[in-house]
Amino acid sequence: MNQPYNITVFTPTYNRAHTLPALYKSLVEQITKHTFEWLVIDDGSSDNTEELVKQWICENRITINYHKVANGGKPRAINRAVGLAQSPFLFIVDSDDYLADNTVIDFMANECQKIKDDNSFVGVGGLRGYTITQPFKQPLFANYVDATDLERAKYGLNFDCNEVYKINILRQYPFIVWEGENFTPEQIVLDDIALDGYKLRWHNRVIVISEYLDDGLTKGSWNLVKKNPMGYAMLYNHKLRYHYRIKDRIHDVVQLVAQSLLGNVPLYFLRSNAPILAGICYPIGVCIAIRRRIQYRKA
Repeated sequence: MNQPYNITVFTPTYNRAHTLPALYKSLVEQITKHTFEWLVIDDGSSDNTEELVKQWICENRITINYHKVANGGKPRAINRAVGLAQSPFLFIVDSDDYLADNTVIDFMANECQKIKDDNSFVGVGGLRGYTITQPFKQPLFANYVDATDLERAKYGLNFDCNEVYKINILRQYPFIVWEGENFTPEQIVLDDIALDGYKLRWHNRVIVISEYLDDGLTKGSWNLVKKNPMGYAMLYNHKLRYHYRIKDRIHDVVQLVAQSLLGNVPLYFLRSNAPILAGICYPIGVCIAIRRRIQYRKA
C-alpha cells in the first residue's frame, strides 16, 4: 500500500475554532525532512471550525486532510483516523494542545524509524507539559525507557503523555462505543495493547504543550461518567484483567455493577471478568447506583 507521508498528526476536534490556530501555527513552523499530514476529524462542530480549516487548506502551507462527521465522540474519531491516515504512524494531538517546538515532528518521526521493524513496539511516546521545560511531572529516567502502558507508573509516567502509534497495530484494537454514548476511556484500548506485550519507547522530552480547558475531557470527567455509563462499566470490567488485589477487584466489580445499572444494562455483570465476585457484590453496586442518581440530580 502506497503511503505518501512518514507520519500523520491526528486531531479530533469539536467546537475548538478558538484553540486550533495555536496547533496550526506550531505545525506550520515545523522544520523536518520527514513528510507529514495533518488529519483533522471535525466531530460535528457548530462553530466556524470548518471555515477556518478550509482557509488553511487554501493557504497550502502544510498538507491538511479534513473530514467533518456527525458528532460521535473521540473514540469513534480515532477509529476513523486509523482508516483515513496516509502514513504508517499516528501522532494524536488534541485540538486544545500544540507542539512544543519546531523539531517535534522530526524527532518523533526519527524515533519511529528506529522501532518500525521491531514487532515488540507499538510506538513511541513523549511528555506533555505546561512549557517546554516544565512537564506535568518529572519521570524517573533521564533519556528514554522501553515500557508497556501498564508499566508507566514505576517509571514516573503516571500522567497524561502523547504517543505515536503504529497504525497497523492500532487497527487491531478498535474502540467499542455503546449506542447512545460518545465516549469510552482510551485506557481500555491502550491497556489491551499492553496486555498483549507491546511496548512504547518513552522519551523524557516535552513534545506537546497542553492546557486543560474548563470544557475539556479531563476537567469534565464527572460529566463524562454521567453521560457514558457503559463506557465506564467496560473500563472497570477491563481493569479486572490485571487487578489482582481483592480490595481492587471488589472496587472494580462494584463500580461495574453501578455503571451498568445507570446505563440500563443490568445484566452486564454476567459478562464480567469476575462474574461470581460481581454477583456477590451486586447489592453494593445497587446502592452505589442509587446514590449516584441522587448526586446527578443535585449536580
